[in-house]
Amino acid sequence: MSLADLTATELLALYAAGEASPVEAVQDCLDRVAAVDPVLNAVLTLLEEDALAGARRSAERWAAGTARPLEGVPYGLKDIVATAGVRTTGGSALYAEHVPTTDATLAARLREAGGVLLAKLHTFEFACGGAQNRTFGPCRNPWDVERTTGGSSSGSGSAVAARVVPLAIGTDTGGSIRIPSSYCGLTGLKPTYGRVPRDGVMGMSWTMDHAGPMTRSAADAALVMDVVSGASAGDPTSSARPVPAHAAAIGASVAGRRIGRLRGWFEERMHPAVGAAYESALADLAGTGVEVVDVDLEEVDVVAAASWTVIYAEMLSLHADVAHLIEDRDAMGAGILAATPYVHAADYLKALRYRSVFQQQLDSVMAAAGLDAFVTPAATTTPPKLADMLVDTGDGLVDWLDVASRVTVPFNYSGSPALVVPGPLVDGMPTSVQLAGRPHDEPLLLALASAFQAATTHHLARLAEGPLHATAPSTAGAPA
Repeated sequence: MSLADLTATELLALYAAGEASPVEAVQDCLDRVAAVDPVLNAVLTLLEEDALAGARRSAERWAAGTARPLEGVPYGLKDIVATAGVRTTGGSALYAEHVPTTDATLAARLREAGGVLLAKLHTFEFACGGAQNRTFGPCRNPWDVERTTGGSSSGSGSAVAARVVPLAIGTDTGGSIRIPSSYCGLTGLKPTYGRVPRDGVMGMSWTMDHAGPMTRSAADAALVMDVVSGASAGDPTSSARPVPAHAAAIGASVAGRRIGRLRGWFEERMHPAVGAAYESALADLAGTGVEVVDVDLEEVDVVAAASWTVIYAEMLSLHADVAHLIEDRDAMGAGILAATPYVHAADYLKALRYRSVFQQQLDSVMAAAGLDAFVTPAATTTPPKLADMLVDTGDGLVDWLDVASRVTVPFNYSGSPALVVPGPLVDGMPTSVQLAGRPHDEPLLLALASAFQAATTHHLARLAEGPLHATAPSTAGAPA
């Protein structure tokens, strides 16, 4: 088996035992890039020489007994995360040759922990464009190369699922870690607002933006969280709370925990086969010893409207310097940007004020029902085809964005931590379960996820690699 098939946790165990080296792991990942990325288009910038040099330094540290937490583990970064001396495009022609002079804090932390940056990864333009990226072409889903990975952390989802890298960083304003994680069969964590600093990360909405890990196991997500969490002087919104030992939560007992199943809005517009897979996953979750009880949230439709009001207003502010170049942007991103001037200041302020109301509603429901966390589906359909970006809800085909973020964006609005884990396959495509918790309670979500993964094999499902080695479909766009 190629070392590229292993998780970060498994690689670290082999390194520690002297049974594999970081150089071998990085070379196997580079070989996987060469084999599959001509079809997937997940990689925007490959750092072959730098990665091999970093792997050699990591091998020396293992030999010297000075290995750091992620020593020699290859990883990828969504290409809105600044990297000193390495281009950071934002998935846009407007920044196609942009080379930052400093690292984003989270990128610096991964490097300082011994991680080996293998590649900068595909993203929807500025994390808000469409799947058909006009500059770099579409990124394809390894489970079915005619389908999207979702977005906007498109390359992170595709690369981790295709075993190009064991872990990657994504960002999430309305679901952009959790949607591609759901569509690609990954474990993706949107941390509590402020838990992971965002300085050096291209912004879309300072109230709603989050950054976090996309991995193939809860254990790997915990490893990353231990490295990237904590306050940064460069991000005034970052949390100064002490960082818990996330990895210590892996394998912890969850027996007796009470989980609230959010009905109503969160389970509407769901394809029946996806709904059946979700019921099966809930039964598996209950089998870990947790109690799943039905609860509901009032006025959650208002939350969705308020969320997008905030995003539109802040997006216009953050993109003011390039707003006049709207004709040079992806159609979807241009369409969103074109709508932003029509958000009135009064509506934006109302949406911000309602945020605290919704946070209090979540707290009240949890307290009244004695809950430790919530559970919802992570996606209510399987991924759409790139050719039309339509999804089947069981009642007909609709534009994917009509449903893709409806179960994810409420937790961006509240700032609550939310994690997705793979559920059963439907027609050969992944489904997922979303767990959401109290602010700064990522360890509990990771404990629940690891218990679920210990009781199931959904996260171990392997995709058929044949199509990944075939000629790219005719609709593929060539990287610029």
